[in-house]
Amino acid sequence: MTERPAAYDTAPDLYEEHQELVRTMAQLPIRERLVRRAALADRSTLDVPEADGKASQDVRSAALKLATHDQAHGTAAGPVPPQALSPHSPAADLRAYVRQEYAAWRDPQPAVWLVARGTDPGAIPAVDEAVARAYAEAKYREDEHPDDVADAVLTWEGDDEGTGYADLLDRGQDTGWHVYPEYVVRRSDLPTAD
Repeated sequence: MTERPAAYDTAPDLYEEHQELVRTMAQLPIRERLVRRAALADRSTLDVPEADGKASQDVRSAALKLATHDQAHGTAAGPVPPQALSPHSPAADLRAYVRQEYAAWRDPQPAVWLVARGTDPGAIPAVDEAVARAYAEAKYREDEHPDDVADAVLTWEGDDEGTGYADLLDRGQDTGWHVYPEYVVRRSDLPTAD
């Protein structure tokens, strides 16, 4: 038996997924249909030998439809661009593309971290949590009296949502700065995306 790819760790049972797709196909955005159908083709043929032409063609066809759609609409979510694929691409590359897109669809990650101070309605985007924290610390040091914070040690405490609050370690004082993850809406998230 073939080892299951990590992209499918939280995927529903094959039969349940197939039934769900049949039942809801008309209501789903086209990209979601393409991603789920390609993943279903991939998952259902994991134990089928590459020499099985029908199984290989099902995966190839579904993967290429997804890649074509993503290329036309700019909806790819993973690191491998859809332009890297063609009808002559190895099956392993096509399967890898399907898995990266399914994983991104199934478990979307924050696309940006925001940095804010107190109740300020504005927030500054950062590429990841480390950059967001570093920025908040730099701005805190810049905004406060330099002699008061030159040797200050900031600590971060978080909550279940990923939000971090900066405190001065040696003073137990809230700095007012916090960072938090935020999802970015992609075209593929829209219910009418074609």
